[in-house]
Amino acid sequence: GLPDRLLYRRRHLAARDRLSRMNRPRSLLVVCYGNICRSPYLEAVLKRAMPDVRVESAGFVGPGRPVPPFALAVSAQRGLNLSSFRSRPLVPAVVRDADLIVVMDGDQARYVERYFGVPRKRIIVAGDLDPIPSASRAIVDPWEQPMDVFVSSFNRLDRCAAILVRLL
Repeated sequence: GLPDRLLYRRRHLAARDRLSRMNRPRSLLVVCYGNICRSPYLEAVLKRAMPDVRVESAGFVGPGRPVPPFALAVSAQRGLNLSSFRSRPLVPAVVRDADLIVVMDGDQARYVERYFGVPRKRIIVAGDLDPIPSASRAIVDPWEQPMDVFVSSFNRLDRCAAILVRLL
């Protein structure tokens, strides 16, 4: 918590600056651990906001899994239908084809950078875009949590998406 709170402003400004300087991506990849809660939601939000950009999502585990009921409910309240979504694995071809990769925490950013050889300039931690400072840089994983955790995580992702869309 403390390091993230202390570094928030610097990370936020750096992420905004980097995005404002880059060309609008043709393809964007959203990554979270299981690809069933956060990344499918953010994928849908970004697809709606940027129809000219190819937006996909992927995760580190378990291909073919559906979005959990609370995620479906919160998404539906926001006009997004994730009922046909199934998780996809993070594989080199998907990573290689993305102009910009949005991850949910710093560990995921480091993994994508090291394991897939993606330059840091092509990776953004979603929480760094949040205009409201948080105790953690990471977007909380709502998996197997109460509905209010889904609402909170998706609210934060909405704020991050709004900044991302505006800057691109």
